[in-house]
Amino acid sequence: MMGTKAKRLLLAAGILALVGCGEKAKDQDTQPQAPAVAEESAVEEAPAVAELPVTLPAEVDIWQSPQELVLSDVAVYLGSELWLNSMPVIGDDGSKPADKLHASIRLLTRDMKPLPQGVEILQVMVAQDDQQWLGQENLDVRSEGEMSLEVSLRGGPEWLPGSKADIAVTILYQGQEQIVVQRDVLISQVF
Repeated sequence: MMGTKAKRLLLAAGILALVGCGEKAKDQDTQPQAPAVAEESAVEEAPAVAELPVTLPAEVDIWQSPQELVLSDVAVYLGSELWLNSMPVIGDDGSKPADKLHASIRLLTRDMKPLPQGVEILQVMVAQDDQQWLGQENLDVRSEGEMSLEVSLRGGPEWLPGSKADIAVTILYQGQEQIVVQRDVLISQVF
């Protein structure tokens, strides 16, 4: 048995060497052993496949996330407001501060059901075209009764009033992160 294995390996190596040099094998003993050669060739190819670089999956596109999640049989969605604060204010140095974007983003429930206990808001992403505003540290999150959570953001970009932005909120519930989005939220202006 050991001799047959050695013969197969030698035969496979010889055939590979001949094929590599462009010569054809003319030995008639190779025909009965063709299945063994195929098996050995497959084994020989395995290291070559293993040497190929590993292709990692693409990053998750948060904008493909749903506009509604179900948490413990309670449907939740976002209800958000975006605005530029253009109130007449004079800064400490006597200048008018820039019109910075403000956001009030609420995680709401459907059908008057209470929000499940233990829902946490981890981060908020507001995006317009190729610009993004990310809030993830020191988020001002407050409960609005049993049916919603609100997170407020201030000091965002100076986007145009009347334009629209998309919002993605990452939440943590029962040890699992999930993302819910709201699209085309109108940016208003407050005077």
